[in-house]
Amino acid sequence: MAYDILIKGGIILDGKGGEPYPADVAIADGEIKAIDQIETGARKTINAGGKYVAPGFIDVTNHSDTHLLLFRYPLQESMIMQGVTTIVGGNCGASLAPLASSYAIHAIDKWADPSVINVNWNTVAEFFENLKTLGLSVNFASMAGYSTLKRGIIGDEVRELSQDERERLKYLIRESVAQGARGISFGLSYGHERVSSTEELVEIARVLQGTGALIKVHLRSEGADVLGALNEVIRIGREAEVPVAIGHFKVIGKKSWPLAARALEMIHAARESGVAIHFDVTPYATTGSLLYLLIAPWARRGGFRELFRRMGERTERVKIIEELTRLTLHYDKMLITGAKVKNVVGKTIQEIAEEGGISHEEAVLQLVRSCEGRVAIVGKTVSWKNVQQAVKNDASIIATDGEGYGMKEMQSGDLVHPRSFGTFPHFWHRFVRDLKVFKPEYAIQKMTSLPARFYNIPKRGVLERGNVADIVIFDQKEIHDAANYRNPFQFPAGIEWVLVRGMIAVAEKAHTGIRSGVIIGT
Repeated sequence: MAYDILIKGGIILDGKGGEPYPADVAIADGEIKAIDQIETGARKTINAGGKYVAPGFIDVTNHSDTHLLLFRYPLQESMIMQGVTTIVGGNCGASLAPLASSYAIHAIDKWADPSVINVNWNTVAEFFENLKTLGLSVNFASMAGYSTLKRGIIGDEVRELSQDERERLKYLIRESVAQGARGISFGLSYGHERVSSTEELVEIARVLQGTGALIKVHLRSEGADVLGALNEVIRIGREAEVPVAIGHFKVIGKKSWPLAARALEMIHAARESGVAIHFDVTPYATTGSLLYLLIAPWARRGGFRELFRRMGERTERVKIIEELTRLTLHYDKMLITGAKVKNVVGKTIQEIAEEGGISHEEAVLQLVRSCEGRVAIVGKTVSWKNVQQAVKNDASIIATDGEGYGMKEMQSGDLVHPRSFGTFPHFWHRFVRDLKVFKPEYAIQKMTSLPARFYNIPKRGVLERGNVADIVIFDQKEIHDAANYRNPFQFPAGIEWVLVRGMIAVAEKAHTGIRSGVIIGT
């Protein structure tokens, strides 16, 4: 038969764990039809020239949806240009569906202003239909966010759910999973979800038994209380009997760094005892987050309105500052990458404090208040040794914890974490080529088949006959990230070709403008 595309002369990394081998890949009707030495002709032949041919990378912790960047940048250039062909949104307890009331969409207020888009859907199915009209370059899957679900039922109240409310929420989850949601995400460090008891979460999670869906958790604490937070997640998985994913696993704060080894031991023990648990990690020595999350949880309870009220009361403000002072924070290395007030972007917290003649802690509070909570930072709050150990762990998946941008974002006045442009090439050149921590056939699984299997993303993550032709061709000698903290808007080197559903999205290192992504679950 005549094929649509024939990839000739590549080295196959099929995602199954076997050693790389030379072969051609034939594609027709969006599927892989053969992997062999192929002489049959094709409408288009790609000369891979000894480069790796691998499954498209899958980013399971992505925030392009809740930052509303799917609408602004449907080409998702910073994702596709680093080899990502599928992204999973709805993370950290917030999603764009289901919306059971007008309050539900405000779960994303900490990241974006929902009034800038036309929200004309309620259910997951309606949201997915709306996304289809955008024409995405990447495939998209989503979790259903617990904060979104809760707000849809109890509005802006910050409390546990009554039994009747729990039943209504369970109905929404069943409906959402039936319509294609991969599971539920919990953002347990955020105010509206932080009040939820473990008992409540276990009961809610049990809804997923037997569905193939999972729960995904942003831990209650990634600092001094990380072991307790991790124990809670393991308990939920064990008692609810559902798979568990931990999003952007890390241990923050120098005093807490020694806890990381014990945390990994706990995950290993849980897996050995039968709990299906994985975690994703971003392979950088810095983190990116919202500045207001440095403030003590009690002060954040009730959302921004209550936080700002407490900051305005002298006694409580003094207490907030005292607790910030006790943290081991490197304000000189804490860079502001995004803010409502643009003249602070690109400065460190220390620089802003010195300019204003105020303490670091006072600078934090003033920034949070003046920008209405929307201040994004990059900080050296994690140990590189711990990051390496997490990446090496058998339970880890590589993910960006970032967003998909276009180059027009440079005009916004904001910076972004380099991970949004370079996570996967950074992982490859650092851990495979330079440090030689992994053999290629093992490393590729952390980016492809492992996330596909655990998140139930069918016919992706492995190169084999009958699977969808989501494929990356990259130069193993050249691949590396170019993005940095002061100039993040740079595409990586070494990603030569990217195919999504058998259509060429990147050709010879350039985006073609093709939008062949689909919604996973529909």
